[in-house]
Amino acid sequence: MKKLKLILACVILTAFGCSSVTAFAASKKAAKPKHYSEWMTRSEMKRSPKSYLLDFSDRPKWSYVMGIELESMLDTYLRYGGDDIKAYCIEYTDTMINPDGSIRRYNLKDYNLDNVRTGHFVTRMYEHFPEEKNLRAMNTLMAQLDHQPRTNEGVYWHKAIYAYQVWLDGIFMGLPYRVLTASKLYAPELAKPIYDDAVDQVKSTYERTYDPKTGLNRHAWDESREMFWSDKETGLSQHCWGRAQGWYTMALIELLDALPADYERRGEVQELLVKCFDNILKWQDPKTGVWYQVMDSPDREGNYLESTASSMFAYSLLKAARRGWVDKKYLDAGIKAYKGVVKEFIKENPDGTISLTDCCSVAGLGPGVSPAVLEAAPKVKENKRRDGSYEYYLSEKIRDNDAKGIGPFIWASLEMEDMGYDTSLKKK
Repeated sequence: MKKLKLILACVILTAFGCSSVTAFAASKKAAKPKHYSEWMTRSEMKRSPKSYLLDFSDRPKWSYVMGIELESMLDTYLRYGGDDIKAYCIEYTDTMINPDGSIRRYNLKDYNLDNVRTGHFVTRMYEHFPEEKNLRAMNTLMAQLDHQPRTNEGVYWHKAIYAYQVWLDGIFMGLPYRVLTASKLYAPELAKPIYDDAVDQVKSTYERTYDPKTGLNRHAWDESREMFWSDKETGLSQHCWGRAQGWYTMALIELLDALPADYERRGEVQELLVKCFDNILKWQDPKTGVWYQVMDSPDREGNYLESTASSMFAYSLLKAARRGWVDKKYLDAGIKAYKGVVKEFIKENPDGTISLTDCCSVAGLGPGVSPAVLEAAPKVKENKRRDGSYEYYLSEKIRDNDAKGIGPFIWASLEMEDMGYDTSLKKK
């Protein structure tokens, strides 16, 4: 009888112990990570174990979206460490840049500014983990920008097939890379003309795309006035698209980050940034703190709160205020925006990851081309669906975890964490 009681006691204790261990493991699993930057970084690494297949790719891709997201992951590594994050970043450059420095799936003669943006990540990687092949790739991208076609006013065309078109997207894709790389590699007397050129381009672009009715900037401007999406008098596209405004604003942030502290024209970039912020904040949704897909038409039927642009504005406001480039009054707007992004767009998943929801997958203009370029490249087909109308911007796919939002969200999170905030959104 005593033996039976002993066996029963052991069974009960074993069961109790197992249930306790299970409960403890569950509680550990349910514990919320302290930092959104690390949480989102590792969520993406879990969703896409190979860095060269980020952004839902099924084959290795040289793309600006990879560069943006991976650069934010690099900054997470630099802040918190993590050899797995470092290896994930290196895997991309080792896969996409060949030992001789040539870049897989890249053609310089496309003169596509989108293909330059990834170089910003490569330059940052070279700064911390120098490799000769990466330097050669950087020089190739600088050579593209040295010969990039320009408008008569000296602003880069967005692509060779988009003749005389200036897109806000393109300003972000090309200029920050050129200025950052010049600041790292060139002697001051060689770098200064590049700095001056960048300031001239962002100022000219601001003036050409500015909409006095809203204070915002239209998505693009066509110097030739030949494109089906452009106004025949002004050359402007029809609307301010949120992410395009975000691209331009982040371009100003990155230029200020790269330009030397004693460069005499920094103030001109700061003035542009204040103008942008003042007008962007007029269109911030007062209830949620975030922004709409078509920024200049928040009350029209079908419009929706969009996460990639909102993350870009949150990041830009927070960083500019922290660095002292703008008055501290913009900090409160940035904190409100970030908290709005988390509340409106961050979703916790059953597997312990988080997602950024309500991302516009893509939006553009064309790819219609001017008659002259169409004659030179007859295989290019026009697609008039991308006409820049309100209906067009709402027709594009909405998805979770678009890299164009993930990167800015991680950067915005790092800014908040630098001020002492964690995932509770309370300052420690």
